[in-house]
Amino acid sequence: MSRTGKTTLFGSRAPKLDMSPMIDLVFLLLIFFMVSSRLITFTKDPNVVIPIASKAKVPKMVNGRVILNVYADGTIKDESGTETYTLDQVMGLMAVAKRAEPNVRLHLRADRNAIHKMVKDVIDAAARGGVNEVIFSTYVTE
Repeated sequence: MSRTGKTTLFGSRAPKLDMSPMIDLVFLLLIFFMVSSRLITFTKDPNVVIPIASKAKVPKMVNGRVILNVYADGTIKDESGTETYTLDQVMGLMAVAKRAEPNVRLHLRADRNAIHKMVKDVIDAAARGGVNEVIFSTYVTE
């Protein structure tokens, strides 16, 4: 009986709320969003020493990029540093990327000791391939 003297639906006891199904649901949703979300990352070759820029800005869009590394000795490699390219191959790579994605950009990770002429040659090869927008990797300083 309740305080008023009437019996309730649950007898004299208050209803008991089991939280375990709700906790299970929260964990399932968390796993679902972790698995279904697409993490946008790219491999950074640690052998390329990126220059520091005081006015650098972090680009907002990371998709639609072709990432190339230019080393201090002038070697051009892919983002992970495994495949080496010539300037003609860079032009072909950019042409293929431009056909697949019209808004593709070149993300250039040039070593701080790389010869400027080599960096310019890579940009020229990308332009001959149809990609005119270039993003330079730099470290942002305070």
